[in-house]
Amino acid sequence: MKQSLTIVYSASIILMLVAYFIGGSSLVLKGLELSLGTALNSFLMILASFIIIGQLNVLLTKEAIENWLEKFSGIKSIVVSAIAGGLFPGGPYIYYPFIVSLKDKNLPFHIFISFIFGKQVYDFARLPMEISLVSLDIAIIRNLITLPIPIIVGLYFERRWRNGSNNINP
Repeated sequence: MKQSLTIVYSASIILMLVAYFIGGSSLVLKGLELSLGTALNSFLMILASFIIIGQLNVLLTKEAIENWLEKFSGIKSIVVSAIAGGLFPGGPYIYYPFIVSLKDKNLPFHIFISFIFGKQVYDFARLPMEISLVSLDIAIIRNLITLPIPIIVGLYFERRWRNGSNNINP
């Protein structure tokens, strides 16, 4: 975390220096003003995202996941996990912290990877925009073509680590 923070702040300082040399302090202040506006607009979404993450972590306990895995095994667990990934709301500010929280619950790797691929490939929240910007036909074709990808990847990793360690944590 410290390394990425250092990189981001270094880039910020460099860009502010470039702005200063190009347009003086007024250009730097204009950039900071735009940054503040973006931060204020994003604050409520980020706050809501962390509330969602906290509630999901409370609801999806290790015991609940173990019960779910007993109920759904094999290909059923992979399909359900991929669809759950596709239905998972929000962007990276919700998605990535939630994925990190799954790591602590000793989820089998093939379920974890199916969820990730389901979110990236399906992402059902994207459908209305895709249909309105491209077309219904192309959206359906794209979804049909990519439908098996999270399932194939989940099956591959289930078979790959069937006899070995099958959890996210090594």
